[in-house]
Amino acid sequence: MALPLRSVLVAAFACCAFPAFGAELSSTTVTTTRYNHDGHVETKYYDPLVESLPSLTGKCVAITGTTSGLGYWAAVATAKKGASCLIMLNRPSIRAVNAEMYVKSYAASNVQIFTVHCDLLNYTSVRAAAPIVNQIASKFGGLDVLMLNAGIMTQPDNRTTDGLDIMMETDTLSHFLLTKLLMPSLQQAAAARKEVRIVIQASLARGTNHVMQGGGPFDAKYYMKSAPGTLGGNGGAGYRERYHQSKLANLLFALAMHSKFTRASEFSQFKALASAPGFARTHLKIPHWGTMAKSVLHDGICLSAPDGSCPMLTAMYMPSSKSGDFYEPSGLAIGPPLRVIAEGTVVEPSQFPRWIAGIRDAEFCTNANLEAMWAAAEAGIGETFVIGPAGMDVVV
Repeated sequence: MALPLRSVLVAAFACCAFPAFGAELSSTTVTTTRYNHDGHVETKYYDPLVESLPSLTGKCVAITGTTSGLGYWAAVATAKKGASCLIMLNRPSIRAVNAEMYVKSYAASNVQIFTVHCDLLNYTSVRAAAPIVNQIASKFGGLDVLMLNAGIMTQPDNRTTDGLDIMMETDTLSHFLLTKLLMPSLQQAAAARKEVRIVIQASLARGTNHVMQGGGPFDAKYYMKSAPGTLGGNGGAGYRERYHQSKLANLLFALAMHSKFTRASEFSQFKALASAPGFARTHLKIPHWGTMAKSVLHDGICLSAPDGSCPMLTAMYMPSSKSGDFYEPSGLAIGPPLRVIAEGTVVEPSQFPRWIAGIRDAEFCTNANLEAMWAAAEAGIGETFVIGPAGMDVVV
């Protein structure tokens, strides 16, 4: 099936059949970390891309959500390319233990790998993990790359122990807080090696569609404490909207941070980027959907998890990647990585697959929305996140 036709079919399913507007697909392989290590995962873009990446010797990298899927394969690539330090942030589990073991089997001889327990559903856990990451990174001259990958979807309209929407806290707000708490390590590496990168995982789910419910404009209420059941409930539209808001938030987060970095001279060595995997076979929970749609999407027109990690690896490590860049598959849902936002400016024109999937990046990623997202995230974590001279934030 030709790539453009396949992309159109994926986009059509994203709008009409798939409950989350095009998010990562659940893998049909055995749902343990071992599936990542069995040597039978098909790849088309991953191996050549990893081969083309520069050596990471001397670099310290931290990645959230590495027990399976996209984060796992990003960790494997990081270990293969010889990063001196790889920190994997995961919830405590046997899967986290196994992931570290398997990633180590790919690692170059100089790589030191650490697992730090971090439950993004809980700010207390994030606050406990950050000093550990800072302590580890300090031994390697600071943190060069922070990949904010972990995410969940299709969760009930319940609240975390912090009183927030489950998906928004996990996918966005805890990453916002973690980034703030790891700034000392990032600043240390920037001073020593003249470049650091913060990469945030977005999704096709950032799109909107006026036919289906869900996928609306930025709305600060999703960042705030609220009673269970008040953000759309547990129907399809509610699921779509909450996940959409969290993934739109991640793109806005990256672009807002980029804008702040460009306006603060002391952060000139910082890069903020975003990525999205298109349709990729991972372990994100999705609701039951039709056999035909699942067969078409899963078996016919989606990426393997390694290939789905290629946009994030491009943002994390490719020398040509710049602050404010956003990478996703060239066919929107499938294909090799393509830069669709360059240094904060949308460069990929609205094509039919993108239009039918409701991708409106230029419409949503306005300066007003960047500023509003940052303020809402600060309210959501209950504190300010200042980028700029001490005591003076840089306005987006």
